[in-house]
Amino acid sequence: MVLCQQCPTQPPSLREVTQNVYSPTTLLKLARQRLLREEALAISALKDLPNMMFPEMFEEAFIDGRTKILTAMIPVWPFPYLSVGMNINNLNLDTLKAVLEGLDILISQKVRSSRCKLRGIKWRDTQHDVCGIWSGFHEDKDLPESTTQKQPVENSPECEVKKELKVMTQLQLAEGRVDESTIYLLQWAQQRKDSFHLCCRKLEIQGLTKDTLVEIFNTIRADCIQELKLGFFFINELDLLNPYLRQMNNLLRLTLDHLRGSIGFGEENEEEKAITLISQLPAFHCLQEFNINDVSFIDGNLKEFLRCLKKPLETLCITNCQLSQSDLDYLPYCQNIFELKRLYLSLSLHNLLLAPLGFLLERVRHTLECLNLKSCEIKESQLNALLPALSQCSQLTDVNFYDNNFSLLSLKQLLHHTGKLSQLTNEVYPAPLECYDNRGVILTNRLKNFGPELLDIVRAKRQPKKVAFATMPCFRCDGHYVYDLETQCCHFKWDPLQS
Repeated sequence: MVLCQQCPTQPPSLREVTQNVYSPTTLLKLARQRLLREEALAISALKDLPNMMFPEMFEEAFIDGRTKILTAMIPVWPFPYLSVGMNINNLNLDTLKAVLEGLDILISQKVRSSRCKLRGIKWRDTQHDVCGIWSGFHEDKDLPESTTQKQPVENSPECEVKKELKVMTQLQLAEGRVDESTIYLLQWAQQRKDSFHLCCRKLEIQGLTKDTLVEIFNTIRADCIQELKLGFFFINELDLLNPYLRQMNNLLRLTLDHLRGSIGFGEENEEEKAITLISQLPAFHCLQEFNINDVSFIDGNLKEFLRCLKKPLETLCITNCQLSQSDLDYLPYCQNIFELKRLYLSLSLHNLLLAPLGFLLERVRHTLECLNLKSCEIKESQLNALLPALSQCSQLTDVNFYDNNFSLLSLKQLLHHTGKLSQLTNEVYPAPLECYDNRGVILTNRLKNFGPELLDIVRAKRQPKKVAFATMPCFRCDGHYVYDLETQCCHFKWDPLQS
């Protein structure tokens, strides 16, 4: 039980006082507002509307539910792409129907407007959702730097289908709760697959029947999928997915979340059957990121899960799982994780020998940029196995050791090693065990006293940028006490890992 001595009764107010600054309405905005109030006028004016007015007028019509204007704008859209971000208001079935009706009109035209340049629509686009509606000359180029991550050409594989018009989306499919917009889009695309290509880059599947899976993959192409999340599955249901997994030649990110044993619990050799199914996962030749969360039967069988890797992995994340010593022993010898950039482990390691993990850190010392060992319950007696290799990871920018059991002496040793890492920009460490009494009550005055001494260890070797030492959550109020570089004092926070 962890308690703080002065539990706040409620979180601090999230209200912020802002000053309203008067800004006169521009002539362009007045013109848009006038057009949107009169749909017939707006539709007739589209042919003469300046290109620069299209994105903002489309967004305002979208938010206001002006579906007739939305439909009319599609056949004269003057840019190659139209991206509708996830966070835009009114992202519902009516606005989807309006956009698709516009596409129907466009494809039915014998003579297309010379103004229309449209080649693709991104629906529910997470990449450009900062600006709501986005238009550009190429679907992945000319994007604001804040809304895209540049990737090498070889890391951005394309599906083989080449059609004149493409609708790109991400889909979340769960038995019994597929939303009506998704159902409508799939049915619409199925009926028009000779004219349109429905391209699904990100697919999340939870518990679908074989008939439903067949129907879905008759509509979307498996080789378009770059991100796949399989959640809340029984492992023997992977048999249904394997034919489609083998077609996912461009898969970059795979997440296995809440996988359980076979539906028929209590069967003999149940674990053996489950591991056989896992070992039959196809080879993923482009995979960059592999996330495994709360998956049963991984204990003692990590090698089978990593067998599908056929290219050096960039990110490996294993959380809420049980690993055995043999799993940890195997990691440094897995051929396709020697170029890891990000390693996330959030699972209990307190009963394991960590020498193999230290060996793995040594092998990836020239590539590893992010090391997250949060909530691994690492004891100070285990820490020495990691320190020599950790101090050689010269490319590290982020480290997180929060929620591990380090005494003040062990924490100082850790800081002497991370202090050598000149590229670190973000560091999170646990408050030392001396910050709690024998009942687990948080002693804030001790953290306040230890903080400057701990920061001085880092400052003696380099100029730190962002460092925090955080206690475990209080049992009563679930809050934390944090000593960080920014405030250089002990203060209360609800989430110590949040900026």
